[in-house]
Amino acid sequence: MGYSLAMLLTAATVTAGGLTASAFSLTQGQTDQAIAFGWPAIAVAFVIVMLLPTGKRRDRTRHDRHRQDERGVK
Repeated sequence: MGYSLAMLLTAATVTAGGLTASAFSLTQGQTDQAIAFGWPAIAVAFVIVMLLPTGKRRDRTRHDRHRQDERGVK
């Protein structure tokens, strides 16, 4: 739990930093630089969104299997 929370916070920080730099570049009229900062930040957000539900489902399946074995139901 602690590792996934640390990774989530790190990804959120990287994403927020990239989007902030992108927004600042747009306000200065530097569209190319805004795009260069924006795409990696959006990619980090998408990767984290795709990875987090997988871990939750895997843990839930392992927990449910263990609980079924305790009751004697297979």
